[in-house]
Amino acid sequence: MLLALPSPSTGPRRSAPALLAAASLLLLTPAVAGAAPSAKVPSGSAKVSRGVCTTSATDPQARAASFAVTVRDLPPAGSYGFSTRLEERMPGARWRTLRGADVPTGFGAFQTARSGAPSMTRRITVRGLHAGSSYRLRVTYRWTGPSSTTVVRRTSRACAVKDLRPDVGLTGEFGWQPSTTGGEVAYRIGLASDGLDALKGVDVPIVVRQGQSVLAMGTFRPSAASEVLVLAGRRCVQGAPVAVELDPDGLVEDRDAPNDALSASCEPVGR
Repeated sequence: MLLALPSPSTGPRRSAPALLAAASLLLLTPAVAGAAPSAKVPSGSAKVSRGVCTTSATDPQARAASFAVTVRDLPPAGSYGFSTRLEERMPGARWRTLRGADVPTGFGAFQTARSGAPSMTRRITVRGLHAGSSYRLRVTYRWTGPSSTTVVRRTSRACAVKDLRPDVGLTGEFGWQPSTTGGEVAYRIGLASDGLDALKGVDVPIVVRQGQSVLAMGTFRPSAASEVLVLAGRRCVQGAPVAVELDPDGLVEDRDAPNDALSASCEPVGR
């Protein structure tokens, strides 16, 4: 398929994903008396569910992880509750705790059960996560009694936010030919796209440079898995490399950044 771009234009900007959290109280029941104190915390008294991750090709807020945390009273504790921290493992990296701007304001604060309640369950959902990364929740439970404090820790099983983002890249095909659309030459640039449904209606910027000089620029809308873009511009100088770059300002969120740039020779098509 052949795309022709006679003149430069610019594409729409996309807002950066925000990180949000929602925590809803699922269960908070009246007190039950008569339980005996225990030196060992029963497994049912401190539970965290396996993470459930959701994803989206285009909506950053739909990339989320949800967990359910349950804590039960252990008399004679006067108060009890838990705190959490979210851990992330990006592809090829180790687990790390998300802090500061990487988590919502107030996330991880100690949650105290209502006085007299035998149990508390909260569902925690964190949104705006990274596509392709795995997430787990680490929970610290605490029971405070008249003369002692009991602390235990649990870690959820992880879930992964699948990376369904589209990808637009350069194939390596590049050359110039005499222009028929008003420029000195027309550059033929090979493109490959994956996830066309998510790219529908998206304008992808492209620029051709030689040194500090911009030879051609414009936008295109991917329409096939493989196609050739024809972009009018000033002729390059032979003997010096030409740089072709897709989306130089990072306006389009796609999956594979390394194939967004190409260094090529200034040669006519067919040579």
